[in-house]
Amino acid sequence: MLAKKMDAPHDMQNGAKFKTKKHGYVTVIEYYNTHTVIVAFENTGSIRAISAAKLRSGQLADRSVPPESIMVGEKVESVKHGLLTIVQVESENIVLLTDEKGEEVRMLLPAVQKMKLKAGEGEIQKEEPKMPMSLSALTKRNKKTKDVNNLLKKMLTDYGK
Repeated sequence: MLAKKMDAPHDMQNGAKFKTKKHGYVTVIEYYNTHTVIVAFENTGSIRAISAAKLRSGQLADRSVPPESIMVGEKVESVKHGLLTIVQVESENIVLLTDEKGEEVRMLLPAVQKMKLKAGEGEIQKEEPKMPMSLSALTKRNKKTKDVNNLLKKMLTDYGK
């Protein structure tokens, strides 16, 4: 069943931004009706459909990432590694960071939170993630996913041989 597309109200126009309670800001991509509004999360770029009422009240969550991921893009100062940028929050307790040289560093979440507290809330800088500009950019998979899918496909085709 396809959703009927209706004229959007003034606050739901394409490009409108709304603040969520836990996951930063979202941008309206497409408005179909009061039950179906397509939004993109600014800090992760993931897309989902939500009702207009929940969007206005900020009651939507980014299902693709754990709640700690609102830290993605923040910079923290480490004594050992220098200035680090938070790239991803993996599993439950591990944070992936990159240093100025582009090398990856993994740390436990409590250690990163402690570094953030030491730095002070005023000094934290947020790096803006690159937003997708077209529908084809939204549907592209990353290289890691493609490699895993190709490997799995090869395993399945070679299984009976």
